[in-house]
Amino acid sequence: MEDKSCLDDQYEYDQWSLNQPINRIIELNAPTVNSKEKEFIKLARPTKILDIGCGNGNRLFSYLSDIQIPFLGIEKFERLIEQSNFKDYILFEDLLQLDTSNLERIFENIDVITILGGSLIGVFCYKNQRSAWNKITSLLPTGGRIIFDTVMINGFENVDFIGTTRLFPSAPPQYLLSEKQLKALWNELNLEIITTSDLDRPRIRYYLLQKK
Repeated sequence: MEDKSCLDDQYEYDQWSLNQPINRIIELNAPTVNSKEKEFIKLARPTKILDIGCGNGNRLFSYLSDIQIPFLGIEKFERLIEQSNFKDYILFEDLLQLDTSNLERIFENIDVITILGGSLIGVFCYKNQRSAWNKITSLLPTGGRIIFDTVMINGFENVDFIGTTRLFPSAPPQYLLSEKQLKALWNELNLEIITTSDLDRPRIRYYLLQKK
């Protein structure tokens, strides 16, 4: 039952992303990198960062440019890339369809992956979430690190399953994993939690993971 309903939700989410004015989508993201994200980037000690679901890249890549950390982005929606100042550093790809077998040169030296601003909430169905995390992990060398954030909705820390939800009535559907699901998945993929830190408003938990 989940597969049928969440595929419908995937379609609704994609259509929302394709039809909303670009400025509206940009407004839903924080305008600048926050102190927690800066702290975790420093802790991760990156040589080069790959940002999953980077959008137009302006928010994170402006900061990484200032501190002289090389970067690359992956974005599913081409319309977000077209007017970007960083479009030469962004791959127009669906993460789930990404063929990594011929991309060794492009991904060379990447040792930190960032997944910020709820970049995986548009991946519906648990099997696709699992596939996305497997793909992400495969892009990292042993010892590589991931900076990931997630919204702590009610029940996040103690329920077994969340799935599709709407954070507010006018929002598109989003797909969330509970902390139990995330930890089970990370354990399966040999990702260990190095540290976590929370923001209170909005309620967001940041994780620094490392590939064993």
